[in-house]
Amino acid sequence: MRTTPQATPVNVRVAHGFRFEVLRYGPATGFVPEPVDLRILPGPREAIRVIRVQLRASHVLGLTPRETARALYWADQGGWVQALGALHRGDPCGFTLLLPRGRHIEWHVRPVLCLTLTPSAVSDRVTE
Repeated sequence: MRTTPQATPVNVRVAHGFRFEVLRYGPATGFVPEPVDLRILPGPREAIRVIRVQLRASHVLGLTPRETARALYWADQGGWVQALGALHRGDPCGFTLLLPRGRHIEWHVRPVLCLTLTPSAVSDRVTE
């Protein structure tokens, strides 16, 4: 005899979040985007913080001195401030770096509505 498992009750709510993605483009893929990172973050500060950390570490990508300077300027000098303002206004933001051999990498963040699922508290569950 087969029994069906009981579904665990969950609380569902719509939440505001920020879709963070990093895409790499190159001739090997016909410039079709290759996902590097994708996450939903709870707030604009968290999204900008992730970009800033990744840009500070981008020198390992073999960037030219010009692109390294652009990345560090955006991360440390103020480009991130305008991006944070855009996200607070509900607008998307992004940053692109040119990589060696005709490739490039892009960081994008945009506001989204998403569903969050959390287990119901014991007091919320219906007892049999």
